Amino acid sequence: MYRLTEDIIKVRLRDAGLPVPEGGVARSPEEALSLAQKLGNHVVIKALIPIGRRGKAGAVKLVSTPDEAAQSAREMLGQTINGYVVETVYVEQQISIAKELYLSFSIEQFPPQVLVSSKGGVDIEETFRTNPDAVITVDVDPVAGLLEIEAQKIWQQALPGTDDVFVLAKITSKLFTFYQENDGITLEINPLVIDMNGKLCLVGAMAAIEDPMFLDANSGGMAIAGRALTPREKNVVYANIAMPGGMMRFTELDGNIGMYVGGGGSSLLQHDLVLAAGGRPANHTDSSTSVEDKVTVLVEAILDHPQVKSLLVSWHFQQMGRIDMRVLPIVKVLKERGIDPKQFPVVMHMFGPGEDEAREVCKTLPGIHYLDHDTPLEEGVELIVKLTREIDQTGVGE
Repeated sequence: MYRLTEDIIKVRLRDAGLPVPEGGVARSPEEALSLAQKLGNHVVIKALIPIGRRGKAGAVKLVSTPDEAAQSAREMLGQTINGYVVETVYVEQQISIAKELYLSFSIEQFPPQVLVSSKGGVDIEETFRTNPDAVITVDVDPVAGLLEIEAQKIWQQALPGTDDVFVLAKITSKLFTFYQENDGITLEINPLVIDMNGKLCLVGAMAAIEDPMFLDANSGGMAIAGRALTPREKNVVYANIAMPGGMMRFTELDGNIGMYVGGGGSSLLQHDLVLAAGGRPANHTDSSTSVEDKVTVLVEAILDHPQVKSLLVSWHFQQMGRIDMRVLPIVKVLKERGIDPKQFPVVMHMFGPGEDEAREVCKTLPGIHYLDHDTPLEEGVELIVKLTREIDQTGVGE
């Protein structure tokens, strides 16, 4: 599950024609000051981290001058809040609030659910705990969607006797469509504001989606498994979207064996084999691309891991095309980085079309262990674990 920061989700909401305040990202106090001037001085400064409940953590500040905006940004940037280092802040127009409501969608169970409450804002968790009847939860038919007439009934329970239910129903129905079209797992609008002029505005927005393949190339604030993506993971996500030709995913782990593996389920199998042999994977990959630029990005991400001490390149031959199109970019990166396979073990388990060409290019970088044809996956794994262990113990390869 990948969490999006508020700037990303609000760009999408705005593009979908939904009402959100104007805002922008600041990476420094000076940028925050400039944005505050453009947005009308009275702004909100929010830490851009992929998690909610920031108000309680002091990560949301209302200010009335550009200088105050700069000072708030200065105080937030570099701080660790709810487990995330604040690298950027979101500067947003203040909205005159008459009423704070709560709206969210979730697919943590099936069918998806919509949750609404007349008591939105920073105390929503306390409302859930102490007054659960104030939160209306309704299942939604994922095929039919959330019709306006159904949304009206839900809001009538939350806000009996008010005419606001009609406009709330319209925006709730539209938001559910947005949620589905963006492959959402969760979408939370808190607060959903009715301003002093009676207009609706999506003031707070957080979302999580299933797969980074659906993100745009500017998605810099993602998170996976409850943590922010590393710069290397982000680079792979960007390249996966921006470059044509096949798919690639990359998840960083805390081991020291770089894993460029794939082909059907063999990436998972080899991951488990490394663990069973006493090794520690530095990453997990899932890739179907043989495009040179994309292979290069993925290999560079693997090698940039600060703990990596070796590299296993291994594909299940029955599931792939020409292997030289993968091996050549890898060897090129190794050469450009001045990596000596005698000191940094590299094991190649790559058999199939283009194998002769792949073997020839590997000969130009002495020390690569290119396994004999038809060697079982297990032997490649056992060799890389053995060589990596020797590096750990002696600091030199075999």
